Amino acid sequence: MPTELRASEIASFLGATLDGDDVLVTGVESLYDADPSDFAFSRYDDPEKLARSDAGLLICPESTPDIADRALVRHPDPKLGFVKVAREFFTEPITETVVHPSAVVADGAELGKRCYVGAQAYVGDAVTLGDGCRVHAGTTLGEPGFGFARDKDERPLRQPHLGEVVLGDNVEIGANSSIDRAAFSETVIGDGSVLSAQVHIAHQVVVGENVSMAYGVGVSGSTEIGDRVVVQPHVSVGGHLQVGDDAELGMGSTVLDDVEPGTTVVGTPARPIQR
Repeated sequence: MPTELRASEIASFLGATLDGDDVLVTGVESLYDADPSDFAFSRYDDPEKLARSDAGLLICPESTPDIADRALVRHPDPKLGFVKVAREFFTEPITETVVHPSAVVADGAELGKRCYVGAQAYVGDAVTLGDGCRVHAGTTLGEPGFGFARDKDERPLRQPHLGEVVLGDNVEIGANSSIDRAAFSETVIGDGSVLSAQVHIAHQVVVGENVSMAYGVGVSGSTEIGDRVVVQPHVSVGGHLQVGDDAELGMGSTVLDDVEPGTTVVGTPARPIQR
């Protein structure tokens, strides 16, 4: 992996054009913390804002005008372009499965290729991880879910949880999160989905592909969440619901009803809004 890269190489990798000098960069940094050896991105096309950055190379919106003595790569989505370059050239890939010495992976668990299990994490015996999964510190996968039935004296009697937890390929679970073992069948996190810290997924939940969940989200049992859904921080989702593909659940919402595909809902209880 190179430790230095020409601006022209970055532009070529992104299928973009370079304006300005073919500078050499050796690292990536935020817009206003960067120095002349760094590559940074900007959502702004305002030359005055860009002038405040010392970055040697900037990736910026296509609407950015020419700026004297600045090396610019224009891109329709500057953050996406930056992330692609940073992942490809400035991060060390995981080439084999790594389990932190303090983590526990129970007998019977199955880990795919190039996985990472962080400090103090727990992977239970009924858990399967696909290739390229990342389980961060303190996260618990595969403990029994919160399933009970009350007897005639209103005592909660625990239901046995005999199912599994299945993570697809390239799933990332943030620190101190938990994904419950299913009562029957599987609790599923689909390919490419990313969960932030302190997220709880209850038993029998099915999360689709390329879903993102921010910190503090809780999803109750047997709910199904479609593909490409965006869940903002501190959302609570009730049980036995359907959230359609490409929906968005707004910050702090309490979702008590099904959400149609492509719909944005906010509030308590959550209701659709018009953008």
